[in-house]
Amino acid sequence: MGSESEGMSFALPEIRRLRTLVAPPTGGGTTIDWSCVAAEYDHGFPDDYRAFMQIYGEGMFDDFLHVDAPVAEVYPNPPFPVKEGTGTACLIAEEEYFDEPEFLIAWGGTVDGDLLCWYAADSDPNRWTTVIWRRHWPVTECWTRFDCGMSELLCRYVQREIPDFWISNRRYEGSRFVHTRDNRRWRGMGLDPWAVEPLGT
Repeated sequence: MGSESEGMSFALPEIRRLRTLVAPPTGGGTTIDWSCVAAEYDHGFPDDYRAFMQIYGEGMFDDFLHVDAPVAEVYPNPPFPVKEGTGTACLIAEEEYFDEPEFLIAWGGTVDGDLLCWYAADSDPNRWTTVIWRRHWPVTECWTRFDCGMSELLCRYVQREIPDFWISNRRYEGSRFVHTRDNRRWRGMGLDPWAVEPLGT
């Protein structure tokens, strides 16, 4: 991403707020050629998601909630995680009575098998809201809509403002994000990135 995109990343209020709550990876986020991504995703992506990918990248919060990149960087399968997740979300939506499955675009999930999606009914990606599907909840209660975008939802998660949905068993204060590449490297070294003390670079 160029300097204009970098400026956008730091200007978005939701991303600025998230940065005050959770430290980004010291090695930076995920490098994405958005012009190439457009060939696979004709719907575009919200600005805050593009900024999140630049600053945080693909990875996981608290060994619990993961955010997917449009194109895999560390593990090659699936090659297009957002597309793969969206297919799963749409299939589940048809089976579990979500009335507009065609508007779901998946951007993440949890270790419990929950799905995090955009509700992309608006032609402007920056106006998309979020939908959560909770795997272990009754069919009548498993879909929940939120009146915010992805980064705002992540801020709410980090601040434990949605405890009815997720309460992860953290061994440390606050919240932590680990990029997939760092998680793979540290695990290969026999280190636990979710221990009480955070790992360095």
